[in-house]
Amino acid sequence: MRKYRTLIIVSAIVVILDQLSKWLTVKYIPLYDKVALLPFLDITHVRNPGAAFGIFSNLPETLRLGLFVIVLITAVIVIFYFVKKTGPQDNLLRFSLGLILGGAVGNSIDRFSLRYVTDFIGFHWFGDPALYWPPFNIADSAITIGVILILFDTFISKRGT
Repeated sequence: MRKYRTLIIVSAIVVILDQLSKWLTVKYIPLYDKVALLPFLDITHVRNPGAAFGIFSNLPETLRLGLFVIVLITAVIVIFYFVKKTGPQDNLLRFSLGLILGGAVGNSIDRFSLRYVTDFIGFHWFGDPALYWPPFNIADSAITIGVILILFDTFISKRGT
């Protein structure tokens, strides 16, 4: 049970930060408005009924939600399977899986309660908002960082062993 502690703590922190940041965005920034923070960073309040980059947003809602249920259940099963297989030295892997689980749960809370995910972090090339990365949120960031850390752990940090 000790090996699940990191997973649960990290995922809980991600869910709390994700939900709090989305709540603050909805409360203080009207839908489709944006607040410039830096020359390359805006807080932009948008809704995404689909997955990453809006894929699946054109599917009928029942089909889309069914797909998200299957993806969430599969992700949880796979994450817990990998944590079960980890050894005492696999702290980075458990941390990374916690980020991914927290991100998946954070976005799923929105998907299943609101039927969309609130995205708000908007990056664009300095001075040119036409060159932008689609808005995302803390949950998306946690999933991305978790995957990058797993790749690092798999291909770089263990290269010398």
